[in-house]
Order: sequence, then C-alpha cells, then structure tokens
Amino acid sequence: MRRAAAWVLLGMAAVSTAIAGHVFGTIRENNQPVRGAAVTLRCGNEAPGGTTDQEGMYRLFARTTGACTLEVNAGGRHAVGPLYSYDKPTAYDFDLVHDGKSWVLRRR
Repeated sequence: MRRAAAWVLLGMAAVSTAIAGHVFGTIRENNQPVRGAAVTLRCGNEAPGGTTDQEGMYRLFARTTGACTLEVNAGGRHAVGPLYSYDKPTAYDFDLVHDGKSWVLRRR
C-alpha cells in the first residue's frame, strides 16, 4: 500500500512539473556571457532561482504561468526584466546594460 501511494505522489509531481512554466535563455553583457550570475524568476508568490552557466545560460521552472520578472545579480550588478511564463518552454535572451543610472535587462 505504501509503495502504491509513493507511485501516486511521484506521478502527481511529474504531472505538475510537466504543466509548469519553463523559462530559459542567456544573459550577456557587452556581447559576452554573464557567468555565475544568480537568477530568480518571480511569478506570483513563488521565486525559483539558479545560476547562469559558463555560456551565460539559465533554466528555471515555475509552477504557475503568467506575467513574471527575471532578476539577475552579477557581481554587484542587479537588474530586473519582464517576461511571461507559459505552459510550454519559452526562451528569453537578455543583455545586461547600464542605462546611465542603473542596470537593466534588455531583451535581445
């Protein structure tokens, strides 16, 4: 009985992951990858996070869909950019730029 309950819970987790918002892309600055930056996807009450890899790529999963923001913290540079979490994988590539006052994320 315990084994059956465990399989049911595992199946439910797989289904919730399958319908979750999957957002991925790259962060670049001066046409170079931003490596090791902390990234956070803020969608409603949830905020999954991760780190960019050597190519500046990030990959985050949200349980909800809708309007979200991507926050990037890279060596003292903090920027936020808007994006939308859909029920299927969606790519968002950003440039980290300084607009004279603050750091911003601009979509490529």
